[in-house]
Amino acid sequence: MKIFPYRFRENQREMYDFIEDNAGDYPLCIQAPTGFGKTPVTLSALLEKGGKILWVVRTGTETDRPVEELKKINEKGGEFLGLSFRGKRDMCLLVREKITESSISYEDVSFFCERNMKNCIYKKNLDDFNTIPDRPMLYSELLELSRRERICPYYYQRKIAPYMDVISINYNYIINENMLWSLRRILDPKETYLVIDEAHNLQFIAMNLNSDSISTNSISRAFDELNILGNSPGLYDTLRKLQIMLSSLISRKKEMRLEFERILDEIDDPQIENLIKAGTRIRSNRMKEGKRPFSSIYHIGNFLYQSKLLFDEEGIAFILRREKKNIILERWDMRASEILGKVWGLFKGDVFISGTLEPVDAFSDVVGLKSYRYLKIPHDVEENNIKSMIINGVSTRGEKIPSDMVLRYSRILNSFLEKFSDLNVAIFSSSYRVQETLIEIVDKKFWPRLFIEREGMPGDESREILDKFKRSAYSDKKGILFATAFGRFAEGADFPGKELEAVLIAGIPFEKMNIKVETYIEYYNKKFGEKKGRYYAYVVPALRRASQAMGRVIRSSKDKGVFILADERYLRKEYFQLLPDFIKISYTIANLDDFQKKMDEFKKIFQ
Repeated sequence: MKIFPYRFRENQREMYDFIEDNAGDYPLCIQAPTGFGKTPVTLSALLEKGGKILWVVRTGTETDRPVEELKKINEKGGEFLGLSFRGKRDMCLLVREKITESSISYEDVSFFCERNMKNCIYKKNLDDFNTIPDRPMLYSELLELSRRERICPYYYQRKIAPYMDVISINYNYIINENMLWSLRRILDPKETYLVIDEAHNLQFIAMNLNSDSISTNSISRAFDELNILGNSPGLYDTLRKLQIMLSSLISRKKEMRLEFERILDEIDDPQIENLIKAGTRIRSNRMKEGKRPFSSIYHIGNFLYQSKLLFDEEGIAFILRREKKNIILERWDMRASEILGKVWGLFKGDVFISGTLEPVDAFSDVVGLKSYRYLKIPHDVEENNIKSMIINGVSTRGEKIPSDMVLRYSRILNSFLEKFSDLNVAIFSSSYRVQETLIEIVDKKFWPRLFIEREGMPGDESREILDKFKRSAYSDKKGILFATAFGRFAEGADFPGKELEAVLIAGIPFEKMNIKVETYIEYYNKKFGEKKGRYYAYVVPALRRASQAMGRVIRSSKDKGVFILADERYLRKEYFQLLPDFIKISYTIANLDDFQKKMDEFKKIFQ
């Protein structure tokens, strides 16, 4: 406890002692609310125990957070080293000089690095640079040092990694078998504690590992690449055959399950190998021209090759679907527990932390965790500061919201915006379809205050919108944020204090029921039994999304918040029991006749 950099708040010491007493002996699952201080508590407890820490986060942009807290620990007297570890896409200085295109993938940069490493001046300079940092290094600090010394930042971080007490890194480095093997070359798992931050994400991140898709659009782009290669009748025939097959198989259907053997019956190994070889030549040529080393021919060949390796595995499915004129063939890997279960136990100890782990038995099953010890930290909020309402008589269920239901939502939404017009508020929808409907019925007088997260919005644009919305909390014109519970604002964003004080949740964010989701539920029924299958695959993830969205409001014990759950299905026992505790202790049931009166009462907590 000597190195904990702050004064202990309520329940932090309990979590600290729990980790110190049990880490290494048992896998630990810890649920603690947003803003509780999970990061400094976990770091301090594990560093006191001895051993190194591999801190795993969802995205590269989140790797700095543990290192920032490590700096705070050092200010208290600690002498620890740490590193915000990034992949080649973020670190390669040579690719920034040579490639003019900005949208470049990890695979593209790996290809570039492999073919340029021998002559890379930054890699050569690193051979004679042996300085070990004397303090924890953020991503920006390590990148700046590397630029100044003209050394390769990616391989420099690998060079200094064995000296680090804390390494913060992306999930992929433990989920991807090849990346984990590479990581084990620079650290000893048996001397390292593994901390999985926001661990509730593991289920779907693992499923993305081997998932991929091709389409008739990508085949059309591949035909364009053939013009670069010149005379390639064999390649043309293979691609044309694949294009015809995808069109004829789906026929007039919108979507279908596909037995991948039907593709392999028509396209053999030499044809797949020729696609990969031709695609590799195109990638090399594009790289020499200063372009992103991407090839549609290569992607199609690699998709077919990987699919051939995986198609007969239980938990791998192929979905063929039509989107307007484009036909998409998707390979979907549902084997989260099988992939993840191989990782737990490799390290000195495993610690899973999140604000939404419950139900923890469901979490442990889907991530392949066979045993664990569990600690739940309750929300430390004053009950009088929280007001929540579940509204009867409205629901977003169905393909399309009926016109009479739209009128009900119009009444609820505009009353909510009017009542809390002096606060920053958010409307989280269960889908972009629902969000579009809600935006259409917003009273025009609120339009100048809207901040809208659009589907497929680039990261830079979304960050700009988020920053403007948060700043509006301190201006005379408060902001209204529209986002979906599937988007980045509903989970990754942080809204302390007045930056978000009231939320309306329209609908329950279930996945849209289609063949893909039905296949997923079917697989989970087979794996976990029919009672648990649908619950694990469909219900629990939806209520976690809703809980994450609501959790944006409460950051500390002094925060105040209003929550309007505008869907009567939240009252079903199966769904209600998965809501956050602060909703369960504060909720009231309203209907269309009395919800406005109850909102008047809710407003009093801000007076």
